Amino acid sequence: MVVRNFLFHRVNDERDDLWPPMTPALFEKIIRSLTRTHHVVSLEEWLQEKHSRPAQKKLATVLFDDGYKDNIEYAAPVLKKYNCPASFYVVTDCINKNIPTWTYLLDHALQQTRIPTLHLDHEQTPGNLKEIALTDKALVRKIKPWMKKLANTHRVQVLNSILQQCGDVPLPENKMMSWEDIRLLQQAGFYIGSHSHTHPMLAALEDEKEIKEELSRSAAIITQELGKAPLTISYPIGSFDDRVIRLAGEVGYRFGLAVEQKFFHYGQDPIMTIPRVELYQESWWKLGLRMNGVYQKAKQLWQ
Repeated sequence: MVVRNFLFHRVNDERDDLWPPMTPALFEKIIRSLTRTHHVVSLEEWLQEKHSRPAQKKLATVLFDDGYKDNIEYAAPVLKKYNCPASFYVVTDCINKNIPTWTYLLDHALQQTRIPTLHLDHEQTPGNLKEIALTDKALVRKIKPWMKKLANTHRVQVLNSILQQCGDVPLPENKMMSWEDIRLLQQAGFYIGSHSHTHPMLAALEDEKEIKEELSRSAAIITQELGKAPLTISYPIGSFDDRVIRLAGEVGYRFGLAVEQKFFHYGQDPIMTIPRVELYQESWWKLGLRMNGVYQKAKQLWQ
């Protein structure tokens, strides 16, 4: 049985050249189309109860990562309008502090700052990144991939150093949902899961204690705030390996979500690495290709 899991992040009308959100109008067009042509289910409910699908209807789910404020302001009203179930996977540290993920903070600071040079004089810094002219865009683009592979403590140190040097750029405010917002989503019947505590690239962490801390701390906070333990971990940046899968199971997660741009074949694909197809702000015809699996197949053939 095939389930089409569609992943979203931000839905609003803001102009953001850095991380372009999906407009509410386009999001509504997608949800209207999905609810007409598919049987849209709650992924967690379906996995637990194995609902039978109506005849001649494809199965689909609607999933959100990160926990942005616009999820409740713009996406939730559309979902309610079309009686469309959805799941939201939140980064608990971002919710607690009301700041976006570290990847967003990094990109925001580097794009907006007017300082000429960035100094990353840390023990783990490769030689070519110790002093970076911010006009050297090719070198600037290497910062984030390098930081993704750092241990959590080192990544936090480097990020704080960058944000301090880019002090001319104010931190983005009111981008994330509050716990009260998330409780309202839960009360409305939407599912809430984990997207880790601080959004690291889990498979890149060498220390299993750090991996387990990310998984367990997020689960504990969600349980404390919502009164219910999360069943699902959405792996940040789609990063997982055998250690991450094993530790997620030990913590108590029953399902794991990847980002592999393909449909989920229940009974064939492991339930701890369920694939999802991410949808973007792009033309309707291209979205249609993604939603029907044509884009993914064409890309595989091309490669």
